[in-house]
Amino acid sequence: MTTPLPERALLPGPPYGYVRDALRELLVIERAAPDASTAAAPVPAQLTDLADQWAKAAHACVADMGSVTQRARWQTLITDVETRQGSPALCAALRTLLLAMLEYSRYEPPVTGISDYLRGRIADGTCPPGSPLGARRIAAELRLAPVSAVRVKLALADLEAEGLVESTRIGIRVTGTPAGRPERSVQVAQWLRTLIQEGVYPPGSALPRVTDLARPLVTPTPVISSAMALLDDEGTVRSGLGVRAVVVQNPGFAVAAPVDLTIVDRRLTLAGWAGSDTSPQRVRETCRRARGWWHHRIAPAPDRVPHTHRTLTSMAARLIPAAHAHHQTLTAEATMRRAAVTALAPQPACAQQQLWRTACLAAAVLELQALAVDAA
Repeated sequence: MTTPLPERALLPGPPYGYVRDALRELLVIERAAPDASTAAAPVPAQLTDLADQWAKAAHACVADMGSVTQRARWQTLITDVETRQGSPALCAALRTLLLAMLEYSRYEPPVTGISDYLRGRIADGTCPPGSPLGARRIAAELRLAPVSAVRVKLALADLEAEGLVESTRIGIRVTGTPAGRPERSVQVAQWLRTLIQEGVYPPGSALPRVTDLARPLVTPTPVISSAMALLDDEGTVRSGLGVRAVVVQNPGFAVAAPVDLTIVDRRLTLAGWAGSDTSPQRVRETCRRARGWWHHRIAPAPDRVPHTHRTLTSMAARLIPAAHAHHQTLTAEATMRRAAVTALAPQPACAQQQLWRTACLAAAVLELQALAVDAA
């Protein structure tokens, strides 16, 4: 059975011509204010009104989007418009948002239609596990305009959040849904829940933004957005469009006292390797290797991942005291506690999850190194 091509549709939102006129108006405003070339220059009222008008229109579009990835991307664009200071930065942010809205208003298949089409091709065996899914080839197959090829990338990111495809060093490939393999979003939600249980993010505290969690969790933002939605559905966090998720006062499980950063280095030292080389160069090399294994889905020798994890634990034992001596803000302390919990938590049984957890520890150690360098 052949999966039908997704239908083209005009999506709810401002018509194409209106958005095009707004871009022209933005250009007129920029030309009429040549002196506003620095961030310190006053922002013209006409520019502020235009930005407010189209940020509001973009919020209305986001509310109708079925794609998690597309919503996250647009929310970032809207936040840039709402928080930019100075005329040049606001003009640049507003232009980027308007260009996204211009593409959104084209008569093309929506992102959800493209992802449904790809799901159908995976389900009917047209794209079996291991087969490549090139964004440009799919865009040509769907006869999309070049500017709308971004919709394919957003659809593929949604499928990656569901665990149907994965990014490898040679492109995006179909994973299928092997029995017993939890979705990536479920794994990330489980780990965030562990960080809450261990007091890294205690009840009442705000979790970092989705975009700020992508690097420490070595995970694409669509997957993190899906994980946040799972935690919200179960009542562990309270979140909303454009705001940081907050851990509820009673998440439904016991929460431990936060790790004591003044003595945790002793536990980390015992869990690591005695006499490990913790020089800055060695730290960078070890972290790059651990993250590279995960990014490229490389399966190293069975004993190398545990060995690297213990090496990174020794590095965290050395770096946390140096960082804590000079950085005692809530954000810095959360970073240090996340590193300690990641190093000391029991390793999962699944080899792929061990690889990911070690990559998360490597990302945390790099953050610790940056804090320690700042302290020095």
